[in-house]
Amino acid sequence: MKPIPAKSRGSPFLEHVIAPIADWWRKHAAIRQNQSSLDSLGPTELARVAMDVGIPPSELRALAAYCSDAADLLERRIESLGLSATELAHNAMEQLRDMERLCTTCKSKGRCARDLASDPSDPLWQQYCPNHEALIALKQEATHR
Repeated sequence: MKPIPAKSRGSPFLEHVIAPIADWWRKHAAIRQNQSSLDSLGPTELARVAMDVGIPPSELRALAAYCSDAADLLERRIESLGLSATELAHNAMEQLRDMERLCTTCKSKGRCARDLASDPSDPLWQQYCPNHEALIALKQEATHR
């Protein structure tokens, strides 16, 4: 009888040690690449790129310190409120972009992820979420439509 490879057995070591380390490494490699790409731009080109996305160059540099999935919790929160991120991207693009920036730099990501996983309808998230006022306003606006 052939032994089952560790990967197909769902090895706890792979799942709980190696996978998180590999994920951390990939995210930090992406961050280093983002920062390196910005560093390679001259000041004029950096200013143009920042203007294209509607933020100052200093904020663009600050956002490059986060990985591309840093605002994923916002999409989950939007969905938990019965809203559509796709619809918001069409109808409230600037507001969505501002909320993504706040979510990206938020210091309560762990708490948010736990709350979304356990009970997304618990209003406790409103106490720490930097986007709570905008999200509630968007929810009320959608309800009135």
